[in-house]
Order: sequence, then structure tokens, then C-alpha cells
Amino acid sequence: MSDETPPSEVPESATAAQHPNQAELLAAFARLAEDPAEELAVALLIATVIDEQLDPRRVEQQMQALLGDAEAQGINDIEGVLALLRDRGFGQKPLTAVDLTHSSIDWLLQQRQGLPIVIAVVIITLARQLGMQAHGINFPGHFLLRVDDNLIDPLALAIVPAESLPVPAGGSLQQMLAKAGPLSMGFRMLNNLKAYYLQLQNWPAALAATDYQLAMMQQTDDISALVHFERGEYRQRMGQAEAALEEYAQCVQLTPQPILRGKAKSRIEGVMSELKGILH
Repeated sequence: MSDETPPSEVPESATAAQHPNQAELLAAFARLAEDPAEELAVALLIATVIDEQLDPRRVEQQMQALLGDAEAQGINDIEGVLALLRDRGFGQKPLTAVDLTHSSIDWLLQQRQGLPIVIAVVIITLARQLGMQAHGINFPGHFLLRVDDNLIDPLALAIVPAESLPVPAGGSLQQMLAKAGPLSMGFRMLNNLKAYYLQLQNWPAALAATDYQLAMMQQTDDISALVHFERGEYRQRMGQAEAALEEYAQCVQLTPQPILRGKAKSRIEGVMSELKGILH
């Protein structure tokens, strides 16, 4: 699901380039690299990026309320979990236009609307608390999850057969259904925020989102290299040529991919040529 022009209200902090609690957030994302939290904690951290006034206790209380309802009904399978969420109003309102609030688990629990990956966090959390095995699936274009032996579309709140999923020519369904852990899900959630900022050409805010991604994925060179390449592009858009050179150089140093390394070197040459033109 791609972002569209947002019609609804977005917290002012969500569109700012510098979050009021930037240092604390960076430290929290960095801790994930050392000791990954469960999906709910990661989603809560990203919701705090969107709204610094968020009350974590409200999220925890609403999740506990859902769990209490499930336990009171004796739910012990995924069909029961999905039916409970439908009964509570989840999945009833189509997302005609997407904004930052739809990446917030706080907004989801209050308004019953959100992106598939955020709904997946709720399902995964409830399923595990009820004794099921559950994890995310980083399916391209539309996040999925698996609970026990069932493949789930979180937006539709429905079990889907694997054979119904689109697979590009030459692609592997097995690879496309690979497990997505909490860090991978957090990275993708931040990509959704970044896509919103890019649509608005808000380069400083997009750059701030990549700060969190780098902090979280600092031990993964191939992913960090891609992020540094993106940051080089944002720096160029912002007229920060020397900073862009540093980002592209980091990409060259980190990436194991010859194609990406070549693209970064080409960008370095281009920026250097521009700088020489300015100097002369």
C-alpha cells in the first residue's frame, strides 16, 4: 500500500525535521540493535516518532483489553482472533488516503484504522499471548503474517491461501514469504514514514527517519549502505554537497553489492564535478 495525499490531521511533530526527543529516540533505536524488542515495543517506539505526546499506557491498556476479551471468550485459534478484531471494528473502514497517523499503533487502537503492518503487530501480539506461534512476513507491497500454519492478510483480517498471492516472473514464493522479525518490521514502518515525507519533498524529515533506521540496523552493512545512498540523495536535494559526498562514501565502504558501489562512485564523481564548477 502506497501513501497518498493526507486529508486528516497529523501531529505537528510528525512533519518536523527534528523531533523534540531526537536524542532519546536515537538511543532507543540503537538499543534495538543490541537487544531486539518484540513487535509491539518497536511499533510503540515508531508511534512516538509520530507523536511525542503519545501515552504508552493507553496502548498497553487497549491491548490488555483486547486480550481480556479474547480470554473471556475462550479464543485459542487465529479464526477467533480475527473474528474478535472484526467485531471490535477493525478492518471496517477502508483507507482511502494514508497519512502518518496510519503508521501509529496508538491511532490504530483508537480509530480502528491503520496500515497492514501495524494491524499485523496487534494480531501477532494477541496470537502469541493466546499460545500461538506468530511472526511477520515482509511480502512486497502488502505486509502479511503467519500464525501457526495460516497465512494472514492483516488488512482484510482473513486467512489467505499462498497460491493466491502474486509472484513476479522469476520470483520465488518461498523467499517472498520469509520471516520478518521485529527489526525488519520496524525498518519497513520507518520506510512508510519516509515515503510520506518524500511525497511532500520534505528532505530534512526524510533524513531524520533514516537516522532511526541507521541506529536500528547498525550491524547490517548491506542495509546501512542502501540507507547511506538514500541519505546522499536527500543531502543533494538540500544543497549539502559535502555531506552528500560523505554519505556516498559510506555507501561505497559498506556495500557488498558491486552495482550499488558503482552507482555511489558515480554519484561521488558527479558531486565532485559540481563542486569544481562552483569553485572555478
